[in-house]
Amino acid sequence: MIYNLHTHTVRCNHAVGEDREYVENAIKAGISVLGFSDHCPQFFPDTDYYSYFRMRPELAEDYVNSVRQLQKEYASDIKILLGFETEYYPKTYRRFMEFIKPLELDYLIMGQHFIGNEYDQNSYYSAYENRDELFVKRYVDQVIEGIDKGVFTYIAHPDIVNYKGNVDYYNKQMAKLCKYAKKLKIPLEYNILGYVNKKCYPNPLFWKIASEVGNRVVLGFDAHNPKALLRMDIYEECQNELALYGIEPVDFKDVIIRNPIDKNV
Repeated sequence: MIYNLHTHTVRCNHAVGEDREYVENAIKAGISVLGFSDHCPQFFPDTDYYSYFRMRPELAEDYVNSVRQLQKEYASDIKILLGFETEYYPKTYRRFMEFIKPLELDYLIMGQHFIGNEYDQNSYYSAYENRDELFVKRYVDQVIEGIDKGVFTYIAHPDIVNYKGNVDYYNKQMAKLCKYAKKLKIPLEYNILGYVNKKCYPNPLFWKIASEVGNRVVLGFDAHNPKALLRMDIYEECQNELALYGIEPVDFKDVIIRNPIDKNV
């Protein structure tokens, strides 16, 4: 069964296409489960700061209504799930959870693009070049703290940190992350968009570690364009890349869809 739980919409300000196009292209491609997981709103205490790459709170209701309507309309053709991709920020976590509770989402995925709380001084984008050892450690510790909340179904692009330093240090830190994710039975995502755009991820060093640890792995299109879901040739290439590490992505039935509403804030 082919599934994709990493799909964005135009509401995040850097994706294109109508919601319906994503669904129809997923059906054409033979995808059995499509999860919408657009970049969620966040609520930063500094009113002068707002990140450009995420949905604004006032668009969330339209997002939910659109996906739920498509879910009903295409029920006989494809399984559709409603979610968000979000960072885990310690200072904004409670407010975020209060916001999403009435939306009755099916799942969340963690995409830790920043460390700290994003708006903080010295809180930088994870994929910028030349991240240092302290950044790597902070990233790993923050991801572990986040998945320990029990609300995330999987970790998107867990290898996003752009670190080119000491390999032994990187291996030690990422092995810590991989082992904790395995303990919690939380899959790691091999990110197809990163593969297509030749970003700093997927990182071969990371996937060698994940193979040795024995992590559950999912493939995520990270679709920002409906046409991305038609690229089954790229999907197969990524499957083949994972096979080189001895990794076979888990079947959808083995992915634990964690409902974030079931957890206390």
